Amino acid sequence: MLPVDVLNPDTLRTDKQALAFSRAFAAAKKPVAAICHGPCLLLESDLLRDRDVSSWPSVKTDLINAGARWQDAEVVVDGQLITSRMPDDIPAFAAAVAKALSACACIGR
Repeated sequence: MLPVDVLNPDTLRTDKQALAFSRAFAAAKKPVAAICHGPCLLLESDLLRDRDVSSWPSVKTDLINAGARWQDAEVVVDGQLITSRMPDDIPAFAAAVAKALSACACIGR
């Protein structure tokens, strides 16, 4: 799960270890969940091209420019990728994350 506020994702998107971690997590087919500005790290990891995503509205243009299909929705699920717009959407986001984790064959690895 990726952080919610503005500063953490902005810092993480320039951290080589964070980028490698996010790429490895996605490559292992584990659920990846990002809310608010969290998709910025996934953008730098090149994990959003041709994916359906949501985010804080000010991140929309960056995500579209990276090849994502942005939606103004409280939660968007695209395979193992779960994204959401803002803290107000946490109930729907948490439900989608819980569903993905309960269905995940990756539990325990």
